[in-house]
Amino acid sequence: MEQEQQNLSDTFLTMTDSLSKYRRAQLKDGDGNNLIEELYVDPLEKDLILKSMLKDNTTLLIGRKGTGKSTIINRFQHEIRKSDDRLSLYIDVKALFEQTKKSYFNIQPSDIALSPENLDRLSLYVYFIEKIIDEIKEEIKTSVFKSQVKSFFSKDGVTERSFNKKLDQLFKEVKKPLFIDSTASEQVLNSDSDKEVKGKENKFSFGFSDKGSSLNGEVKDSFLNENLNSKQFTKVLTRFFNIIGFMNNLKKLLKSAKIERVFICLDDMSEIDKDSMEVFTDFIVGPLNNLSDEFFKFKISLYPGRDYLPSIDRQKVKTFPLDYYDLYSIGNVDKVEESAVKYTKRLLEKRFNYYFKGVSIGSFFDLSQVESINDYYKIIFQMSSNVPRIIGKILEISLQKTNSLERKINKKVLQESARQHYKNDIEYVLTKSEYIEYKSYDEAFEKFHLLELLNLIIVKAVSNKKHIGSSTAKVFSQYTTNTAPSNYLYVTEATESILKTLEFNFFITKFSQQKDREGENISVFSLNYGLCVENDIIFDEKSDRKFRVERVFDFNRLVSDWMSNSQELVCLSCNEQYDISKKQIFIDHKIACQICQGVVALRSIIDDSQKEKIENNIKIPMKEYEILNALKNKGALTATDLGDELDRAYQSINHSIGKNSKIKNYDFIVREIISNQPRFSLSKSGQEYLDSK
Repeated sequence: MEQEQQNLSDTFLTMTDSLSKYRRAQLKDGDGNNLIEELYVDPLEKDLILKSMLKDNTTLLIGRKGTGKSTIINRFQHEIRKSDDRLSLYIDVKALFEQTKKSYFNIQPSDIALSPENLDRLSLYVYFIEKIIDEIKEEIKTSVFKSQVKSFFSKDGVTERSFNKKLDQLFKEVKKPLFIDSTASEQVLNSDSDKEVKGKENKFSFGFSDKGSSLNGEVKDSFLNENLNSKQFTKVLTRFFNIIGFMNNLKKLLKSAKIERVFICLDDMSEIDKDSMEVFTDFIVGPLNNLSDEFFKFKISLYPGRDYLPSIDRQKVKTFPLDYYDLYSIGNVDKVEESAVKYTKRLLEKRFNYYFKGVSIGSFFDLSQVESINDYYKIIFQMSSNVPRIIGKILEISLQKTNSLERKINKKVLQESARQHYKNDIEYVLTKSEYIEYKSYDEAFEKFHLLELLNLIIVKAVSNKKHIGSSTAKVFSQYTTNTAPSNYLYVTEATESILKTLEFNFFITKFSQQKDREGENISVFSLNYGLCVENDIIFDEKSDRKFRVERVFDFNRLVSDWMSNSQELVCLSCNEQYDISKKQIFIDHKIACQICQGVVALRSIIDDSQKEKIENNIKIPMKEYEILNALKNKGALTATDLGDELDRAYQSINHSIGKNSKIKNYDFIVREIISNQPRFSLSKSGQEYLDSK
């Protein structure tokens, strides 16, 4: 009996892992077989997203972390690989970019007459493009000659050996130096704004070798150029790579192997910085996507608000937002929650049915407290915002809190699990921001101010609970101070953008879009369920449309006052300051400074006391802090385990725990060999660092 209980617990943990650790490698059984077909649940009924993905178009999947973008791409690729005439290539953009940042070659300012900053960016872009090209080659070699079609190629006279030889030659040619003795003005200047920076002739050449990339030059008269924009960098890159010519030749080679369509899946593209995304899109994605014969098409995963693709006509691509309100409001705005709960139900039932064959999902939950198992589907949706990763994490914590299922999961267990998930995986993004290494004070203070905003929202939500519970208004008559829900807040559509960072990090989630009592369009958000439990805020389970628009949930004034105290509207060139209320004029409509025609932007107000606080703390990169946080919550982990937990490639993990990392140099982690595997855990000083207030 004890062994049976252990087996049940182990299987439950495996099931939760399949939800929370959703990288491509995770959906496999013990024998390494791909389980994606057995476990996949489309966010839309009848597999509508998958069916759209399988069409010959470019598709964008936009959603926060954990919403299932990678899983959809995995399922799409699995289906494409059943075909002999269609090819699917997978590029982990985030992983490749992180590798590039750690190893790209350096160009000295004496080599080219550009500023050190421009040279640094140029070298990064060149090496990044090289990595992308190499990855495409390896993906083609792996995918074209699949076992089921090898016989076809031998019959047709196209052998794997001859194909790969031609392929290697083709990829070698794309990296040849395409220019020598070109002038700097021809390569760098000629911007769209027609701004010319005067410079003298500059001779240089670029080349690749087996040992890496190199750039050498003979400079006659150097000049320092202004910071180049993405379009200027793109023009420079055309001198290094003949992408269109290369892809046309690649198309001919693939067609000789009877390949009629190539889909390039770009996963985690939003993880690279905005400038790099612009260059990458302008240089590779846009031109290939826009080829007249449409041989190459893209399937791209992106974050909301970080989906800038300047060279792609958004009217000609299919876009699926995966955050539940954006996805389900397309069909019927009044049935958003109903559709979302149905997805949660389908997702959980499929996972439980696969891992616990013959065992009802209801046997794991205490049904005596609810009308039916459907009540648990609804509460799990509310806790997770329909994000599979969060569902998996909450159920994993529930497993621990029931002592490996010695007792059944009930509502209280789920609530406490949601609270712990919030404390473990969400809260630190803001509460520990003073320990995170940012690029500038402005970025650091943005996090400080967002924490202030979050705390103001929490205080008002707690106050609203008391107000609703003690109110004599008819609409609130059913509530007491112990039962009054106050998890909602609403703002005008114009103000919604200010809350996007809080939403992206799951502190709040958009719940609906409707009209307030005055008929104005508003966006309604809900506080994170675990945050509510932590702060004794009652989460509304009835979802009454009229209740949500009561004036008590109007947070416009609170957000406006916060902005006035935390941000200033200034010209980045002459420091002319404008009234914060004119934000929409200058930023949304891109109106230039009235004094000097410079760019007007929001800038965080820097408080001296907070600045001192930041300067006095040890600060480490966010990626390294995430590792410390994971080790605190999970105990000793391998590098692979850390990658699974944080959804990062092992190369990224190795870099964050390597000899050059701050957490290594500060002795915050300990490396031990356990069961013949290197495992990492928090040191005493690492624990003390995390516990710092």
